[in-house]
Amino acid sequence: MVQFLNLGRGKLGQTTNASAMTIPLREWIKGALDPERVGNSSFSAASPQYVASCLRVAVCLSRQISDAEEFSNEGLWLLPIDNADWAGSVAVKLTQVGDIDGYGNAAEIEQLPRVHSTTHDASAGDLKTNSSASLVHFPSDTCEIVAASLHNDCFHNVDSAEISTEGHADVTSRGVSFDPLSSDMKLQRIFSLGLVFYELFSGGKLPPPQLTLALSEYIAARPAEAAKETGTLGSLPNDETNEGPGRSEQLNISATLKIDTDEEDVYEISDRYHAEGARKKLPECQSLLKSSIESLKRLGLPYPLCDLIHNMLDCINGELSGEESYTKMSDITLDLQLMIDEPMKFLHDLDLVHLSSRGLQLTGNLSIRDEEFASLQCAYRRAVSGSSEVAIISGGSGTGKSSLAVRVGEFIIANGGVFLSVKFQQMRGNPFSALMSAFNEYCNVFMAVKDSVWVKLLSSRLHDALGQDVHHLIKVIPKLSDIIDCDTTRFAPQHGCVNELKKIQYLLLRFVEVISSCSKETVTLCLDDIQWADAFSMSVLEQIIMMPQEDKRLFIIGCYRDDEIQDCHPIKTVIGNFNEYGIRLTMIQLDCMDKATVNKMISDILCLSPRIVKSLSDIVYHKTKGNLLFVSQLLMSLNRDGLLNLSLSRRRWMWDEEQIQARKLPDDVATFFSICISHLPSEVQIALEVLSCFGASVACEFIAILESKLKLKLVKPLDWASSEGFVCKLAENYEFSHDRIQEAAYGMIEKDLRCHLHLHYGMRLVEVSLETENDNMLFTAVSQINLAGPSAVTDSVEAAVMAGHNLVAGKKAMALSDFSSAASFFDSGVSFLKEIHWRNHYKLSLELFEYAVKCSLVLGDHLRLTALSLQIFKHAHCLEDRFNTLLLVMSSLAYSSKISQSVKTGLSILAKLGHKLPNQCTRDEIIFHIKQTQKHLSTISDVDLIHRKKMNDDRHTMAMQCLSKLQLTMFQVSPDLQPIATLKMVDLTIEHGMSPMSPVGFAYFASLLGQLGELKDAFRFAKLAKALLDADGSTEILGDVLFTTSEVLTYCEPMQTVNEYRSQGQDVVLATGDVHFACMLRLTYCATMLWTGSTLLAVKDESTNALRYMKRQKHSTSYYTLLPIHRSTSILLGETYNDPLTEDQLTNSQQLVIL
Repeated sequence: MVQFLNLGRGKLGQTTNASAMTIPLREWIKGALDPERVGNSSFSAASPQYVASCLRVAVCLSRQISDAEEFSNEGLWLLPIDNADWAGSVAVKLTQVGDIDGYGNAAEIEQLPRVHSTTHDASAGDLKTNSSASLVHFPSDTCEIVAASLHNDCFHNVDSAEISTEGHADVTSRGVSFDPLSSDMKLQRIFSLGLVFYELFSGGKLPPPQLTLALSEYIAARPAEAAKETGTLGSLPNDETNEGPGRSEQLNISATLKIDTDEEDVYEISDRYHAEGARKKLPECQSLLKSSIESLKRLGLPYPLCDLIHNMLDCINGELSGEESYTKMSDITLDLQLMIDEPMKFLHDLDLVHLSSRGLQLTGNLSIRDEEFASLQCAYRRAVSGSSEVAIISGGSGTGKSSLAVRVGEFIIANGGVFLSVKFQQMRGNPFSALMSAFNEYCNVFMAVKDSVWVKLLSSRLHDALGQDVHHLIKVIPKLSDIIDCDTTRFAPQHGCVNELKKIQYLLLRFVEVISSCSKETVTLCLDDIQWADAFSMSVLEQIIMMPQEDKRLFIIGCYRDDEIQDCHPIKTVIGNFNEYGIRLTMIQLDCMDKATVNKMISDILCLSPRIVKSLSDIVYHKTKGNLLFVSQLLMSLNRDGLLNLSLSRRRWMWDEEQIQARKLPDDVATFFSICISHLPSEVQIALEVLSCFGASVACEFIAILESKLKLKLVKPLDWASSEGFVCKLAENYEFSHDRIQEAAYGMIEKDLRCHLHLHYGMRLVEVSLETENDNMLFTAVSQINLAGPSAVTDSVEAAVMAGHNLVAGKKAMALSDFSSAASFFDSGVSFLKEIHWRNHYKLSLELFEYAVKCSLVLGDHLRLTALSLQIFKHAHCLEDRFNTLLLVMSSLAYSSKISQSVKTGLSILAKLGHKLPNQCTRDEIIFHIKQTQKHLSTISDVDLIHRKKMNDDRHTMAMQCLSKLQLTMFQVSPDLQPIATLKMVDLTIEHGMSPMSPVGFAYFASLLGQLGELKDAFRFAKLAKALLDADGSTEILGDVLFTTSEVLTYCEPMQTVNEYRSQGQDVVLATGDVHFACMLRLTYCATMLWTGSTLLAVKDESTNALRYMKRQKHSTSYYTLLPIHRSTSILLGETYNDPLTEDQLTNSQQLVIL
């Protein structure tokens, strides 16, 4: 007899080690339940430890038979013998027995007397003794000695179990050859094994004798079936043991049924005879079977286990058996394995109290999408090891993208990681509502799991990395104030910034760098519905992912609907860049589930084996086409409508297949949800419609305020909707379970009514937000007003009020560096203004348009900027009102590579301010003016210059701003005239006082002196420019001053020292959002490394990172200047050179800034 390893999972014919202990099943049951050995009088057959051990025995037995049946003729000799008492033929093998009372060890047990069973060699066709591959039995007296000596724990170390195969099915003493693989034989084996299971799980109680008699009758009756198949009517047994129908009874079949034997085949008569007998005995058998199973339930055994045994014993009734009775041994093996692998789902009784009050719940972890889940697990493990990992989950609506991400999140948290999940919304009201909420959540997690030492460490490192700019980051990540030392927030913010978006992007990158270095846990950021993500959020994520920092332990998961993503969407660009930068990308495409997956999903939800729910899952699949969202909501709907109910008597879910099959469903998921919502109580419908007006998620405090202001019941109805699965009530938010439900609820509101409701809700919230100074509420309120649109407001005064609300919201959004939201607010504000708004609301109109122009510049929307600026030029009353817009137009022209036009605009502004510059000037004249200015400045000390009076004339101040912007552009298109602008700035400073732009003038003046060889004064004024910048300079000019002075310092200081200055300056300049000078500093830094003798490998690595950064920032000037250095370094290293990016790729794939 062959042993099976690993709970019967081994290959056919595999043997276990000879040191294992093998004892008969009944002795094992006694030992496992012996109260003296257990030391616990309450230990019983229902104890979890005993049930678990029995399951291991049971699955081995069922697998032995199912494997033998699967191997067909080759496995027939492994089938058990044909009798009614299999339990007496079962042996249990125990592992890790250890010492036994009365014997030293397992080796001594080997000396006990034993008997080798014989095995059948299928290939040889004979019986033989094989001690190495046979099951070793102890004689009965020895078994009792050994079993009595084993400790209780040993009895639960079950390795395997087997039923004896002596006298296997193809050898019979009845004179008739049977087909062991016939359906009748398979059912008989299922029933026989059911009797074994009854005895096993009941703790040794024998099955009722009537059940054993039923098996005996079935066995005795089978020769007639065999004779029918072979063409001979052999003798029918009628011994005392089986008490089957005798020959005389068989011979009187025709008389009993009153059928003419000449007209019908004797075998058909026999079939009908036994069928009639079975029908007569069926009620009696069913009653007996029910009472037998009830006795198991009274022992406290789990109901699913009792049902399994019932379905095994019920199979003996053949076609008259119940629908859930077993027909294949392999199904039993699968069900037993499910009970072992997932006992909480398939073994333990359901929580009837909880389910009766809450109904069907779909919040559990569903074991579907296993392959995709495994891929994400591998990606996460690589991220833990320090690699850059991104996973993208795409698919249609309702295919389970979010569910898969949540399952991964549970795995990550269980393995000690940090999982942050955020969701982009189509109706986005709050600036940075998705991305910033993730960083806020990280701060909460960090404070919850870290002690004060870690918090102080993170606070210190953030302070060192961000300095005074930390106050700006706290604005967008409020929870950061819980970590950062309060003293840090006292720094006054500096005014002026080249590009606020680039600045906040840089600060966020530094924040991620610091938290990665301070935390050993891998941080996973899950971004759901990124099809609605804004370009800035995607840009920040791209920069974070592509950070060159080693061991950053960051894992990004993105989910999006692929049918709602266009080729121009930012996510497409970001994904396209990953391969180029060595970012490993795991792409997972989800489609609707197939039949098998739907079956597994419903099995998990209902905690029933896939075999039992197959008929239901087939109906559900047909109606839903496998859409996961549709499947889950259909099940919830069936439960609400009473077609899927919890049976308290059977302690499991039951359903009405006929009514479910007859139920008509729409093809569209949204329509299905609309129908479901329409069946809810009216108060719940209204609450869901109100909630849908605000998007997929709404803060609980907003709902409470709306309930108070609108005089509507919202909180309780939404709580009821939460219990029904339409919404989820989280810690601070009400959130629709799926955005399709939100769309369905919103679609139920009449279109004509939507505008009125949005305006009504917005005005109520605005009142509260202004009273409480709650910015988040203000953003939500103004977004509601904008959803209503200008058509909802007819009065011009009221329209101006709406425009004013948008102006306030836009300014606050700009303060948070969310220029996308700010631009939307300003545009909406402009749309509310009526035709004669420039006359009736001039100041409001000018301010709205000015801010809208600034947002357009930051966002790179130059066409929009031009259209808005033309309106200002047309309606502004004076040059002062136009000036800010003119400066923005100069910058826009420069960023659009229209540098000559930018210079022309600047010169025109200076002329109108009364500071016209000459159109031409000779070199000698320029040198003369430089010498004159140098001589004049030699009479003024640096201290007097630093403490010189402030410039207070507005026109002079505006001229200094314009001249500052002209320095760089004039150097590129009119280098001969650029010194004139520099000298003009210095002259204005000397005559009219210091301006925030004065450091630029002195920096460029130092550069002029350096070119003339006046190194001492060049060094003096370079230092002065830096001192003035520190004293009262604008951060807007920081990059210009640092870059220019660093070039001057190379005349006077060691180049290595200057390069350290450049390295430090890069981070400082990036903090102002000045990408141009950050790239120029990196360019000169790399070049100086090569000139000063740094290792070629170091130069190559630094230049490679710099080129990647320049490419991401679309800065072609620095890129193409650095490219030859990178090429030369690679060649000197003996490497085959490949351009990181060809010119065609650089110019065709992106619009690059050339300054």
